[in-house]
Amino acid sequence: MLSTASHMPVIAWAAAAACLSGAATLLLTPAMIKAAHAFDWLDYPQADRWHATPTALMGGVAMYGAGALALLLLGPLAGVGIDVGLIGGGATLLFVVGMVDDLWGVGPTTKLAAQVGAAVLLMAAGHVFGPEWPLWASAPVTLVWVIGITNAVNLLDNMDGLAAGIGGIAAVALTAFAAAGGALPAALLGGTVGGAALGFLWFNAKPARIFMGDCGSLVLGYGVAALAVMGQGAVAAGPGVAVLVPICALAVPILDTTLVTVARTQAGRPVTNGGQDHTSHRLVTLGLSESAAVGTLHGMGAVAGGVGLTALVVEPTLFYAACAFGTVALGVIGGSLGRLDVYRAARVGGDGAPSASTSPSSNAQAGRGRWQTVAAYLVGDGLLIGGALAAAHALVGSGGLGSDGLAGGEGVPIVEGVLLVGAIQLVVLYAMGLYRRLWRHAGTPGIARIVGTILLAQAATAGGLALVYGLGAVSAPLLMVDGVILTLGVLGSRLGLRGLQRGASLYRSRVAPAESTSNVLLYGTGERGMLALRALRDAEETDRVPVGFVDPDPSKQDQIVQGLPVFGGPGACADLCREHDIDEVIVAVGNAAADREQAVARQCAEAGVACRSFDVHMKPLGAGREDSTHGEPMHGPPA
Repeated sequence: MLSTASHMPVIAWAAAAACLSGAATLLLTPAMIKAAHAFDWLDYPQADRWHATPTALMGGVAMYGAGALALLLLGPLAGVGIDVGLIGGGATLLFVVGMVDDLWGVGPTTKLAAQVGAAVLLMAAGHVFGPEWPLWASAPVTLVWVIGITNAVNLLDNMDGLAAGIGGIAAVALTAFAAAGGALPAALLGGTVGGAALGFLWFNAKPARIFMGDCGSLVLGYGVAALAVMGQGAVAAGPGVAVLVPICALAVPILDTTLVTVARTQAGRPVTNGGQDHTSHRLVTLGLSESAAVGTLHGMGAVAGGVGLTALVVEPTLFYAACAFGTVALGVIGGSLGRLDVYRAARVGGDGAPSASTSPSSNAQAGRGRWQTVAAYLVGDGLLIGGALAAAHALVGSGGLGSDGLAGGEGVPIVEGVLLVGAIQLVVLYAMGLYRRLWRHAGTPGIARIVGTILLAQAATAGGLALVYGLGAVSAPLLMVDGVILTLGVLGSRLGLRGLQRGASLYRSRVAPAESTSNVLLYGTGERGMLALRALRDAEETDRVPVGFVDPDPSKQDQIVQGLPVFGGPGACADLCREHDIDEVIVAVGNAAADREQAVARQCAEAGVACRSFDVHMKPLGAGREDSTHGEPMHGPPA
């Protein structure tokens, strides 16, 4: 763990820069709001935008002005010179191009040229991505990094407070990393960027009084991209740590850009076009409010930045493991959100029928999609296997990945051992069918298969190590810890989608039910009641939100079932409907007597809510009668 005493001056300079730029932003932004309204620099509501009233633009002027003031005042006092000046020149270039774009419009080629110029200025200041790499490798990666992160933050500016919050959080994490290593120029720049972003967030949070515009988002993106590069050489750590820390800090913009690029490519839509298909929009589609979606992404950014900062306090082995698990978690979130059909409106005509340009997926497309899914799972499981083994190695033994061999194993070279274990376990996972299942519908049998497969994989790993390196290479403690961690990781990666759906359903029912949703009270906690609850929760698009149960069995009353309370018996149905603002009661009891159903229906009529019967039926496609009856409404409009 690093000592902070010797680096207090650097931290103090970063704090001073943050306070100065933040205070200046708080003072300049109200003036820009007035100027924007006076000169009609306003963003008017449009079909593809989320705000409902004309909102001031050009907030980036206040952010840039505050940042420039902080650097001009504190830079000479801190003794930082030409490198920060060159980076400031890159920010100025992007600010001018962004302001011209906000006022009159600029083509993508001009923006790209400006971003290339800003990246060249960063490299001219002596900062490249991967400072230990050869120049022929680090220079092009730096160019791609600066352009990619600048555009990622620019694209992330699609909801009130999102880009400002994510940029500020990333700047704080990167500044802390740079300050811990005594990198004064990076810490000073980081404090300036973080203070300006978080100061602007006060005016940009929902409901936003001003938008930063391209003159703000391009500068903010370039600022955090440059900060990430400048701080890489600050801390002496294991190989790869300096590269992984900035990736962790900027994980949310990277996730969003990757998700949008992949989704638009698969949908046959231009990647450069705008749209409501970003991570934030998909969270809203899942059921979160706009503020909750932004807060969720802010939280993800803070957690990812925190993972990056663990490099300062843990050995590299555990840091690598945390990065592997975090990458899989982001992949699960991205894959889950990517399944949401956000392009439906563009494919549907005015009569609700698919547009003429839409054609069914071919067998070849379906096959590619299936193998893409398998490939994604293989990559994810490879990361989980490596992360679990690294974590077990660090927990069981005292050596890092640079030690002579696996913890507890005699004569097992670390790299060869990891590759051998990974190959064996992936083969077992594939052979046991873990890549031939739809895990979003997994239940107890699927969980049991995962646990059994991991046990078999550990046994195969022990056999493989013994066969190649001898019995002395098998470490029972290492394999036990590795098996537990790997089991938890594989379970999480397979059941993550259901967890997101459950979380969104719980949020809708308890935290922020939308005006368009219907609160549902379920009658019956038996098998049919559970089936009705799962149908409501698993539906990707539904306006029904289950809030609780009633059940005639006294032993079940005042209990919790699947996270929902059993309020009482059906005799109090009318009072419960009024007390809990129920819009609909669904009777889901297979053997409910007709008189009991009618009694519930009468209570619903008394409370003024709809009452319906939930049933599952099979109907022959040819001539013949149905095997059971439809679920018809007993009161209220048809379903």
